[in-house]
Amino acid sequence: MTRFSIGRKTEINDIEVKVITTILLACVSSLALLSCGKIQPAEIPQPRQEEEKQEDNSQSTAMIMTITAGGRTITATLSDNPASKELAEKLKAGPVTVRMKANGFEHYGPLGFSLTRQDEQITAASGDILLYNGNNICVFYGSNSWSYTRLGKVEGLSADELKSFFGKGDISVTYSLKQ
Repeated sequence: MTRFSIGRKTEINDIEVKVITTILLACVSSLALLSCGKIQPAEIPQPRQEEEKQEDNSQSTAMIMTITAGGRTITATLSDNPASKELAEKLKAGPVTVRMKANGFEHYGPLGFSLTRQDEQITAASGDILLYNGNNICVFYGSNSWSYTRLGKVEGLSADELKSFFGKGDISVTYSLKQ
C-alpha cells in the first residue's frame, strides 16, 4: 500500500486517492451535464425597445426606386449617400427618362443633370446602379472596374434576367420613386 503525505501529519493511501478522484470526477461531470441543459424561453435576451425603434426607422428610410423599360418594371434600393439623396429629390419632382445604351456589361445614359460625386474605385457587379462622371447612370448586369459613385442596387434578379430586362440595344428607361 502506498501512502501519500499532504501537509503536516496527514497521510492518505492510494485507495483513498482513487475514491477522492472518483468523487471529484463525478462532481465535475454532474456540473458539466447540468450546464448543458436547454435554454428556457425566459433566459433568451429580449431586444431593447430603443433597438427596435432604430431598426424600424432604418427600414422606413430606405428609398425604393422603380425602373421601367419596355413596359416592364423592376425595383432598386437607393444607397444612403448625397448623390442618391439628390437623385431621390429629383425623382420626387417627377419621373426621369434616360435614353440608355448597351455595351455588353451595362446599360448607361445621361441623366440630364449632375449629382454630387463621391467616386471610388469599384468593381461593379450585376445589379449595381452607379454614377459615372457625375451625370451618367449605369445599371450593371456584368462586371467592370472603374471610378464610380454608388447610387443603388437591383436585388432579386440574376445577371441574365437583368440583361434581358434591358435588351440588347438602346432603350428608353424611366426612373421614379416607388409610392
